[in-house]
Amino acid sequence: MRIKLAFITLVALPCLSAATFPPSLDNDLDIALGTAGLDKLSARFDTGIMRFYQESEFQTPFYRSCHENPWRTPFYAEQWKRQFKGNVADPSETLATAGRMLGVGTQRSLLGNPIQSAIDAGIKANALRATLESMKKRGLLNGAIPDLGGVPGTVQEGAAVVLQVAMQSIGYRRATFADAPDFSKLFDRAIQDKIETADAEQNQSDLNFYRKVDMRYLLAAGGDLVAATKHAQVVIQSTDPSAKYKVTIPTYWGKIVLSGGTNDTYPNEPTLLVIDTGGSDTYINGASNRSVLNWFSAVIDTAGNDAYVSDPALANTPIASYSGRKAAGPYGPASALCGVSVLIDSDGKDLYRSHRPGLASSFMGASYLEDSTGDDTYDGYSSCQGSARFGVAVLEDWKGNDTYRSFTYSQGFGGVLGMGMLMDRLGDDKFEANVDMVEFPSPQSAQQNMSMSQGAASGRRADYLDGHSLSGGIGVLLDEDGDDAYTCAVFGQGVGYWEGCGMLWDEGGKDNYEGAWYVQGASAHFGIGVLEDGGGDDQLTATMSSAQGIGHDFGVGFLMNWGGNDKYKAPNLSLGAGNANGMGICMDSSGDDTYETSGITLGRSSEAPKGSLRERALTLGVFVDGGGNDIYPAAMTWAQNARRLPNWTDRRTPANESQAGIFWDR
Repeated sequence: MRIKLAFITLVALPCLSAATFPPSLDNDLDIALGTAGLDKLSARFDTGIMRFYQESEFQTPFYRSCHENPWRTPFYAEQWKRQFKGNVADPSETLATAGRMLGVGTQRSLLGNPIQSAIDAGIKANALRATLESMKKRGLLNGAIPDLGGVPGTVQEGAAVVLQVAMQSIGYRRATFADAPDFSKLFDRAIQDKIETADAEQNQSDLNFYRKVDMRYLLAAGGDLVAATKHAQVVIQSTDPSAKYKVTIPTYWGKIVLSGGTNDTYPNEPTLLVIDTGGSDTYINGASNRSVLNWFSAVIDTAGNDAYVSDPALANTPIASYSGRKAAGPYGPASALCGVSVLIDSDGKDLYRSHRPGLASSFMGASYLEDSTGDDTYDGYSSCQGSARFGVAVLEDWKGNDTYRSFTYSQGFGGVLGMGMLMDRLGDDKFEANVDMVEFPSPQSAQQNMSMSQGAASGRRADYLDGHSLSGGIGVLLDEDGDDAYTCAVFGQGVGYWEGCGMLWDEGGKDNYEGAWYVQGASAHFGIGVLEDGGGDDQLTATMSSAQGIGHDFGVGFLMNWGGNDKYKAPNLSLGAGNANGMGICMDSSGDDTYETSGITLGRSSEAPKGSLRERALTLGVFVDGGGNDIYPAAMTWAQNARRLPNWTDRRTPANESQAGIFWDR
């Protein structure tokens, strides 16, 4: 079955039709563009003009496809979303899909299960002992192999499979950095949070390093190791949680610990593999790369209310109250740094808390965190909860009413060549990027945090520094069900900056979105932002500027809401607005909606500077409401039920050299 599914995925993408929106709204959009003499072919960015402003490196294929044809952005997004939703209980395919969006993915399952030999070896008698003997022959452990007689057979089988795949995968990790042998220096700088720099010589050294690293190898290893860890979880799930045993085995790559039946505390030390089948346990930086040698780290916990923290004090102290939250140091639980980390928790009401990058965070690595059930708390500071640069990080929560708290670069964030994803499948959830404690002031407003969270992506803008700009990656927050609440400050809830693609997909429920600036389907400086809500009576509030379907500076912003009686409170530059040659699109399919807004909004655009290249480049704002008895601000005389018209700011021939807006209410 794996071969068939992989083949379908491979061949289907080029053959997909162009249908994107619900059929009626797709037609409405064509008609609406026609009111301004435009269509989907002509309403695009002028590459001849744009190339004088755009500069970057490490563009993703997903970005290039969307930006060259903005009207296909929702269509492309929908196809990838279907794959993520369909990768049920197969996280290795989730990582592979994410890698392909970045342009560094693989199809490891195309010709069969790549870890089948390890699975076959794991079911043999004394498989774990044989695996440890193999590790000893490779010089990966010293001393005698301990007595394994008290360890349940299921645990031995699961551990053998993971360790076998680790030995098979080390070559991929070596190949990743084969042309950049000094990656230990980068590792040490990353721990000290000294990667971002304005120093020209150091920046050039970093660029040379990035260009030499081949992340395909590491993501191939990550996919196999995630598959092995997931297989082990399934195998050991039937283990009696009251069965008591404990074995510790030191190795060159970190400790192996197999334990059950007790409440354990795992200290802050390099670990290769922890399997725990009983008790409420505490892990200090579990599943993280503590050193260059500790390149792979995995934790499987099948029972109990567990705590995964970056410091012992955080077991009882929220990040916002923790005085040491700004201190740099080794990464937190479920983090990958020049390596691979996997954390899978099967049951319980669990606590995940990190003041350092963690909770599915990756830099030059692959990280996967899965929680199967329970009302869980995720509490982070920065670069957490599905946050990646040069790699992939996925947080997947299956069931429960969960709470996600952070400050910045979190909850589905993609930095340069990074795919960060937070996927919550079931439950009424809360997603909070702190708005009360301003510790990351944004350039837009010093009184607001730069959230860059909840489906956000950003590159490195360097046109005002050394000219070596780097494209943003892909950030995704996917919530499949429930009445959810989203709160952020500046940059969030489906936002892209500097060639980054940020997407928030909420599939259903009565949801509440609150933000300040560049939120809710917003883009800036060649970015792409998408907020898609699948239905329900929703409330969307943005308080400052640039929100709810706004494109700024050759950026594209989409806000799409597919049903319900919704309430929109929007600032200037919103609800289908174009600014500085950007394109903003707002589409609401049905329902009796209320729009409270002012400024350049509801299908309007700003003026381009006269006498500049930009005056001949399209700026476009599009607002489409597909049905219902809607309420619009009385001062906005063009915005009325059943009204359809272009709003010209500067009309030119041909129309795609104009600055214009379109209001279209069915």
